[in-house]
Amino acid sequence: MKFRHPSIGMIVVFGLFIAGIALVAFTSTNAGVASKHSPDDFGGDPYLAPSVIFGILLTAHAVAIAALAIVSGDDHPDHAETDPHTPRQPESFTRFVRAPLPRVLLTGPIWAICSLAALFIGHTYAADPGAPGTVWGDLTGNPLSALSIVFFCWATANISLAWSSLAEAFNRDRRSASLTILTCGLGLGCLTAGLFGYFGLATFPTIIAFPLGVVCLILSTSLLIPLRWWAVRRVDRFDSGKRPSAESRRGFGRTPQPPEDALQPGERVLTSYLGETPDAHSNGGASDPQVLVLTDRRIFRASIIAPGHTFVLEQAEPGQLSGGASERRSNHVITTVLFNGRQPMSVTGGTEEASGRFAEAITVLARTGRLPR
Repeated sequence: MKFRHPSIGMIVVFGLFIAGIALVAFTSTNAGVASKHSPDDFGGDPYLAPSVIFGILLTAHAVAIAALAIVSGDDHPDHAETDPHTPRQPESFTRFVRAPLPRVLLTGPIWAICSLAALFIGHTYAADPGAPGTVWGDLTGNPLSALSIVFFCWATANISLAWSSLAEAFNRDRRSASLTILTCGLGLGCLTAGLFGYFGLATFPTIIAFPLGVVCLILSTSLLIPLRWWAVRRVDRFDSGKRPSAESRRGFGRTPQPPEDALQPGERVLTSYLGETPDAHSNGGASDPQVLVLTDRRIFRASIIAPGHTFVLEQAEPGQLSGGASERRSNHVITTVLFNGRQPMSVTGGTEEASGRFAEAITVLARTGRLPR
């Protein structure tokens, strides 16, 4: 995303947009547009205007993650463009874990200040100036009222981002759970914030609203920062291949099987093809089989001496990959990995069908940067 550097400005634009929508709703309600038809209509009672604007603003802060997702984009696009053969990690729903921490922490206060400005503007021509001692009534006369609004809006955005971090933590390996958490969090957040803003905040006593806002802000920030840190760490561990393998989860002390025994710490196998040495048949099948392995760090050809003893014969960088090929020579199937600027790697043996699938898969990987499903 080319607009990633000035995205703080985009967050301000989103905040002003939300404030503008809330102000329009306040103005139409404050004007009593439906009063001639039915005084009981929702839009016809000017005294509902403060509740309407508070409800809209808090509801909007409950979906702060939506704006953050739009302005975050891919924070490392240049790496993907310079090395298109590097396998891409699964896309996230919100890109939350790739957003810089300052951008995450500033979303709430920026939106809160924009919302406060809209409330100040609306209060200047409100039909209901509010009762003294309440958040709405003290808005222009008591700074604690304004601070209460900022704290509640800020805390609502923080809770939205904290809940989203919980969803993102499971995005790589449990997509359905991640989507469920995100959907439920946004739904419940909008409902709770909207109801509190519409039915309570405008008439809330300032002397109670201020300390409550402070507590909500402290708790929400204390929840957001460690949850985001944990989510980023968990996603990074998954992306770097440091999560436990299926073999290690089934039991301890198992001998790593080929080609896992040739991997470096944290390295993950993307795909592999097992063949045999060219003279296997002439030697009665006694020669060591060979394997072509593509990982998230390199491509190598190895000889399998015994289980747990795989010896790497040659290797190349992922960026050198140009495709794959499969052909039959005499009675042997030859499977080849092709490179730019270096000799290809080949193994002999296996079936034509398996060899063809492997060659097609790495050709797609070389062209698109990801393996076919």
